[in-house]
Amino acid sequence: MKKTLFALIASASLMLAGAANAGILGFEDVATDGDFAGLGDINPYAGLTFSDDWFAGDTGIDGYGNGAHGGTHFAVNGFGSDGATIGSATPFNFAGAWFAAPDGAADKASWIAIAAYDAANHLIGTTGKVAIGSSYTWAAAAFDNVSSLTITRDTGWFVMDDFTTAASVPPSGTVPEPASPLVLGLGAFALILGRARRRKAPGSAA
Repeated sequence: MKKTLFALIASASLMLAGAANAGILGFEDVATDGDFAGLGDINPYAGLTFSDDWFAGDTGIDGYGNGAHGGTHFAVNGFGSDGATIGSATPFNFAGAWFAAPDGAADKASWIAIAAYDAANHLIGTTGKVAIGSSYTWAAAAFDNVSSLTITRDTGWFVMDDFTTAASVPPSGTVPEPASPLVLGLGAFALILGRARRRKAPGSAA
């Protein structure tokens, strides 16, 4: 009996943990081969739409040896970009990303700022200016229900890696999908507990 109850509780916990897991986009699967590849050319990439001023690169590119936070690949903005954007048809939670300035760039950014917008293009929030250098810096965001992000900088190039999202957000007024199996599990828990109590009660049926 106790084993069954513990199994139900464990299953519910796992379902909640799975729903909260973040996805980390490291650009490792983009074919670069020592050169830049336009992320806008392969939209949607990982369920996201990158504007044409986003490129993927790897650490084999001259001057970008520090370009990757993890692995060998990264994303980089186009030089003339005043606001590189990342969008999605399905709203998502955005935790943040890692940013740096490429070592070999003649003109490099000293800060970046991330602004998040919902499906109606209303501003959700902004990180403000986050100072960056040759070592990677985490730009924490924690924005929910995001449909698009705009990333600006002062000048020149920056690199981005390990772009981190959480589970998609359901429309307002609906029950989150992970809650449904949890409710079912708790319902089963209540049924088993009720049956056990009836068995213990005097005169109850087996």
